Amino acid sequence: MPPARLQTPTLHRIGASPLGRLFETRLFNAFSLRMLPVEFALRRAAAAAGVTVDWTLDDFLLELGYVDDLPPGMRQRLDAARQQFARAWRRHGAALQRWRDAFWNGGASSPDRLVALENERRTASEPCVSGLPMFGFLWRARFVPIVRFNVPSPEKAHADWADAIENPEPLYRAPSTVPPVETSARVPGPAGVEYLVRFPSPSPFTGDTAFARVYEPAGRQRRLPTVLYADGMGMQYDQRPYWPAEPCMGRLLAARGLRAILLETPWHGRRAPDGWYSGERYLSELPVTAFQLFSAQAQEVAVLIEWARSRGAPSVALTGMSLGAMLTHQVVGRCGSWPRAMRPDMAVLVAFSSPAHKLLTLSALGPILGVQRASMQAGWTEEKLAKLNPLLDPPGPAQISPDRIFAFLGSRDRVTPHPFAMECLTRWRVPERNVTTWNAGHIGVAVRLSRRSDVQDVIAQALMP
Repeated sequence: MPPARLQTPTLHRIGASPLGRLFETRLFNAFSLRMLPVEFALRRAAAAAGVTVDWTLDDFLLELGYVDDLPPGMRQRLDAARQQFARAWRRHGAALQRWRDAFWNGGASSPDRLVALENERRTASEPCVSGLPMFGFLWRARFVPIVRFNVPSPEKAHADWADAIENPEPLYRAPSTVPPVETSARVPGPAGVEYLVRFPSPSPFTGDTAFARVYEPAGRQRRLPTVLYADGMGMQYDQRPYWPAEPCMGRLLAARGLRAILLETPWHGRRAPDGWYSGERYLSELPVTAFQLFSAQAQEVAVLIEWARSRGAPSVALTGMSLGAMLTHQVVGRCGSWPRAMRPDMAVLVAFSSPAHKLLTLSALGPILGVQRASMQAGWTEEKLAKLNPLLDPPGPAQISPDRIFAFLGSRDRVTPHPFAMECLTRWRVPERNVTTWNAGHIGVAVRLSRRSDVQDVIAQALMP
């Protein structure tokens, strides 16, 4: 009997088949964006249920952010859903503890058991982060907030960050002390081995542990060209059985002989604070949380690039999709003062845009998630947002060679608008041959990244000897 290994989910194989072309259409793009408020509202309910799992229904409602009278019969349905969630929450807690013992605490486990524990953890985690099995009946309930907003006023933000606006360099400086990077047990995957790394985040904005998932070809070669990939906003990573970036970036690149490191963004995935779903903390206090996130993950990227080089990586690429591409944009524009061992050799930006302050007012995602309304209610205007430009956007030319910068954009992208991206790439003198524009919206770009290998081909060709 062949040894067990993690498998690529059936959903990904369907998406990669000719049937997957349906997911690249305008209709699917529009449908996906329209469903985001529903998806995030269910996540909000799950986050509130998780932090009040042993408390009362009224505690849950308070945590949810709802204080008015409920529709008739809703209290009973919510209480039953909470009890169902509590059972799933405890199953997940037990599975997570078994997984931690084996992967981090030195518990002796065979490869077969590691595979079983990894699958068990992901399966048990999914309902607890999505909320769908328990709270799906709320999909049309307007009383569930999408985001718990606490947007600071422009006056407070400008006063609190006056020194940083004047001199943003310290926010994006490479960490002076590199924290130790721990590695978990290795589990067999479809393309080699997979494991996690963790280290104390060097950023004062997070105060937590940074995580990333690593994919390597079999054989433990030392001189592996390495790719760091940052995913989009709200992704839940390996808390679910299917994470699209895993087969299309992590495992595909490992199969081609590269090491792939898939980052966990601050306030996302297992880094989401208690009571918040993945990405909600970032949305809640925009625009301040935007530069805090960029600053934190830029410093974490520096640590991981140095770690990869310490393990023999002859070259390192940084890439990202959507919010991850915005992070890549920050690093490319600000890494000039970093030690050479911490700087990427190339960058690939997928569905990005700039300047960031215009995205906060013009991105199609803002009205869908209520970000624009919350910002306007707090007093923000485009002019007041522009005062934060030194913190939100790199100040000058690219800090790596323009020939080593590549971009993949959607001509119909309204979330990260195509014209803004082109203005930045022109300013950075990125060659036209390095820019690919697909006839796609934002979701279509993400689908093409998952279904096709254009991005991965560019990375592999540039990094492989």
